[in-house]
Amino acid sequence: MRRCGRLLPAAVLLVLVAWCPASAAEDQETTAVLRAARSFLDAEVNRDYGSVYARLAPSSSYVRKHTYEDYAAAARSAQDRIVDYTIVRITYIHDNDNRAKWPCVEKFAQVEVDMVMLHIPSNQRSTINMGLVFLKENGTWYKS
Repeated sequence: MRRCGRLLPAAVLLVLVAWCPASAAEDQETTAVLRAARSFLDAEVNRDYGSVYARLAPSSSYVRKHTYEDYAAAARSAQDRIVDYTIVRITYIHDNDNRAKWPCVEKFAQVEVDMVMLHIPSNQRSTINMGLVFLKENGTWYKS
């Protein structure tokens, strides 16, 4: 009987040790995605066009087709802009299962965000809910 009493705590400890590394890795990934989302959205709110562009995924079709100057000109002339946001949750984080289609992407994540948009000509504000996709490339998370 006494022997079984010692095995149960050892079994529980083994399960916890086996579970913790995965959980710690998931927590690190979640933290990194949230940091990338906040960094991107803060740059948008502050109209820091250089920082916004730098946070776009290098492999994205937008970055491949548009220079920073193209982006900055479009952003400056936009009639709507983000003035505030609340990150609601991370919808998912998962590995790239199609490296043939997206060879530079290690992982995908989606962040649900409530954004307060300002329509500049009318000075009207509205709140919209969006899912923003982020890509992990070379160990760094970027906005898609």
